[in-house]
Amino acid sequence: TFTAPDLDSFCLLDHLGLTAVGQRLEPDRAVLECRVTDADPWCRDCGAEGLPRDTVVRKLAHVPLGWRPTTLWVRVRRYRCPDCARVWRQDTSTAAAPRTKLTRHAVLWALKSLVIDRLSIARIA
Repeated sequence: TFTAPDLDSFCLLDHLGLTAVGQRLEPDRAVLECRVTDADPWCRDCGAEGLPRDTVVRKLAHVPLGWRPTTLWVRVRRYRCPDCARVWRQDTSTAAAPRTKLTRHAVLWALKSLVIDRLSIARIA
């Protein structure tokens, strides 16, 4: 039996806490626009509910789909606390470590390609 196609599970986005909202396929690469599934509106200092301020884009390299480099454009919402004026972003630590350019699945894929498949660093990049 077949089920309806699901881009989130096919691209392993559901394990990263992301959902795909758009895609762009080019001859040399694929770009998936994603959003964080879990809202994070509570202030870490005072506990008040923050107000949405704006969104920023975090670009992450992901596991290649069909040997085509894949990039995730993750739209991360920023919040501002009305009580203490603190500004914070949604938590994306399940998708990638802070200040990194690779998703957790991309790091695992690169290590497996290097050790098991014996691909060169240039081919992995």
